[in-house]
Amino acid sequence: MKALPLDQIRFGWQDHKSALWWLWLFYCRPRIVHEGIKKLPRLAAVKAGFILYGHALPYVILACAAGRLFLFGGLGLDTASAHPDLAYHITKIAVGIAVGIAFGIGGGSGVHTGNGIIIGIIFGLAFGLAFGILGGIALGTLGGLALGILGGIALGILGGMTFGILGGIAYSIILENAAGITYGIVIGIVIGISAGITVGKTYGIAVGIAVGIAVGISVGIAYPRLYYYPIHVILTWPRPLTRWFRYHPAIWEEMCGARYLGLHRLLVAYAEEARWKGRYHIEYLIAHYPAQRLEALKAKTILLARRMGRMGDLAELGRLAGRLPEGDKDFLAQTEAVREQVEEISRQQMRLDAINRPVFREPAAEVLVEKIISFRERINGYREPLRTEFRNAAAEWLRIAQRQLDETRRVTTKRLTVQVFRAGDPVDREQEAFAPRYGVIGELEQQVMMSQGCPGIVLYARRRMGKSTILRNLTGYLPTEVIPVFVSMQNPGLFTSIASFAETLSDAIRERIPLEAGAVTDLRGLYEFLGRCNAHLEGERKRLLLALDEYETIDKKIGEAVFPMDLLDAVRESIQTHRRITWVFAGSHEITELEHAPWTSYLVSARTIEVPAFTPAETRLLLTEPLKHSTLWPPDSPKRPRFDAAFWGDGGIDRIHAEAGGWPHLVQLLAETAVDLVNEEEASALTPDLLDRAIEKSLVRGHNVFYELLHRESMLPGEWEYLRAFQQHETQPPPADEPLAHSLRRRTLVAEENGAWRLRVPLMARWLKARG
Repeated sequence: MKALPLDQIRFGWQDHKSALWWLWLFYCRPRIVHEGIKKLPRLAAVKAGFILYGHALPYVILACAAGRLFLFGGLGLDTASAHPDLAYHITKIAVGIAVGIAFGIGGGSGVHTGNGIIIGIIFGLAFGLAFGILGGIALGTLGGLALGILGGIALGILGGMTFGILGGIAYSIILENAAGITYGIVIGIVIGISAGITVGKTYGIAVGIAVGIAVGISVGIAYPRLYYYPIHVILTWPRPLTRWFRYHPAIWEEMCGARYLGLHRLLVAYAEEARWKGRYHIEYLIAHYPAQRLEALKAKTILLARRMGRMGDLAELGRLAGRLPEGDKDFLAQTEAVREQVEEISRQQMRLDAINRPVFREPAAEVLVEKIISFRERINGYREPLRTEFRNAAAEWLRIAQRQLDETRRVTTKRLTVQVFRAGDPVDREQEAFAPRYGVIGELEQQVMMSQGCPGIVLYARRRMGKSTILRNLTGYLPTEVIPVFVSMQNPGLFTSIASFAETLSDAIRERIPLEAGAVTDLRGLYEFLGRCNAHLEGERKRLLLALDEYETIDKKIGEAVFPMDLLDAVRESIQTHRRITWVFAGSHEITELEHAPWTSYLVSARTIEVPAFTPAETRLLLTEPLKHSTLWPPDSPKRPRFDAAFWGDGGIDRIHAEAGGWPHLVQLLAETAVDLVNEEEASALTPDLLDRAIEKSLVRGHNVFYELLHRESMLPGEWEYLRAFQQHETQPPPADEPLAHSLRRRTLVAEENGAWRLRVPLMARWLKARG
């Protein structure tokens, strides 16, 4: 039906049905009624309250009559002391209602300001009807001890139910909250004592005690509405009856002050049948029903755990784990710890997904399995429902993780040789073949550890000679008191403007050194920041190695007027003043080649360290122990990928080193191509024929590198033409032009042999003839 608004209700039949609807809402959804009342003007609210009284009064009289029939007809209580005059009992009802109205209006006006009177009228309605019924049914029947304890309890329950229904409505409206069982017991005791004293004075102590006990017990049961519990038990145990879900009291009313233990079972079962409706009811209980909030949170946790258990992608677990409710009571106090552990499992799966080579996937998959097993064992000590639900979920996660591990092992077993070589970007020693350049690292250490501070370092290397790989992998090779910070000037955050340079560089330092400071956006701020950094390092007895890779970009940006020349002044002053900071400028051009600033003047005292080609020992180490320095495996793990020298064939290592001229990138290129061919042929080792094919194939794979090193870097007139002549001649006389000869020597492309020049790297000579 469509009920009339509160301010439109009168005394017609349609009005009566609307009034009953509003009274029903008073009972089960007082919060909605309260919101409606707050919208009415004060006089309209008072009028609506009195009209609701009129519509409720007939049912009060019927309740009195039914109560008397129950007590004296059903229970057969002694009627000798009952007052024979019906008017007497009606008077009791009227007095009770009047007293309730008076106290209600007064109390309501004191509690609320805007609509206090109407709230008071509702409060008066509740207490007036409750005590009116008690007076009409009970007080007229109390004639002495003949009523007895049993009659007193029965009477009290009847009155208490009335009080619980009506008084609970008003009390919850005033507090805008459902009264808990504690309120019911306290109020029951107070009313019981009061009633006991009053009745005791008139009828004797025994009857007073009986009434007090009856009222106290009844209010303690009825006020929190414990009389719903049989319905709750029937719908929940031994199994949830989801088809009767809508009849559970927690769904259609929100005034029960006692928690429905086990309600989460019904909520979970219904949510699994009717997904969205079930979730709606759970969220509604959490938001609007404090007494059932814990049960609703338990249901939400169970559903989340089961949903996580059904997920096929463990990387998504962290997203759902973030939705787990938290709190400081019961199981909620442990959900944060569960969330952190699940998120760690999710992160490990992400790490595994980021690895595409089986040899590296296997240890990562093993770690994932170990984390899940550890989680499953720890969860046994948690409270329900966390213990059962997440143990079940962990069992599913373990099956997924174990399947990934088995698949990875099958692939690594099937492949004859693991591929760990990579010719390309700077090497990641955790997952790619890496050989430490101890000679270069040793020189860096000597300069950084100078007692009076290092006057700066220029780290020079031809392109693809491995300087960036050295700088990115310094951790663990320098003394522990040295903190390496690496940035690349190819990062737009560094070369866009001087402000972005200062901010990005200071942020990179702050990632390694805990310094509190505001944003650094100019040269002055950067210099002051470096001063604070130097003071911190002094106090900690540490040093900072600040490496700027591709530093030629600074020169280029000075030429474009993006950077001021003042930047070099600030750097020079920092080198001279901040003795705990060592600046390293790494590039593939000699400092004398830079055109837009007098770099040698600014870095006049800087030490130059040149990165040479691989020595034969370094090439052998790379090819036989490519992952010796990876931390993915324990130090003595037999699973760490290794290559016996025999794998490369008789003299294979020496030939690879010679063909590549020790050029690190080209050594990686030949090794990568050779391993791929071995796997394609399902061979057990590299034969001379396969090595020949690998050399030919690498000319195609490495075309861009060869073109860059030989052609694009030939900047002087006649330089490329001189190199192209090696297509027809193995050797040729040195060029007569001294600048051209100097450039070819600097680029480490040529070697002198019996007064003639030849290309130092045979692989480059092959490329010139095949594709140059």
